[in-house]
Amino acid sequence: MCGTTGALVNSKTVESMSKVSFDECHYPLEIFSLCMEPSCEMAYFSADYGYLLLQRDIKVPLDYKDDVKDRYACYCQEITIDQVRHAVLKDRVRTVKEFFKYQKPIIAEHCITKNPFGCCCIPDIKKMIEDISNEKT
Repeated sequence: MCGTTGALVNSKTVESMSKVSFDECHYPLEIFSLCMEPSCEMAYFSADYGYLLLQRDIKVPLDYKDDVKDRYACYCQEITIDQVRHAVLKDRVRTVKEFFKYQKPIIAEHCITKNPFGCCCIPDIKKMIEDISNEKT
């Protein structure tokens, strides 16, 4: 739709994010791409077969898209970026280990089905903690 290159995502992730059953749609098991353009309404697409899912066709908002209210740092735990910011600025959290001391443990197997990127968020949270810590100094 928008012509930008997407991030590769496994079909298992797309299947779990889709509001429509894969059995209904008869999607082949293949690699999809996640549209990374903030202004585009597309969520996932497959260049090989022409499949596409719009944001309204998936279960969770893509936090980097325009006009999305909640920006998630962790989709599995529904932790927002604001919660990470609060932990760093108010609670003086400096590491991922400190941050998750007060959170439910992450179960890595859930990342492929609960995170629209299909991967674990811990590296992203680590970077957020570092960036927020560096902002205030």
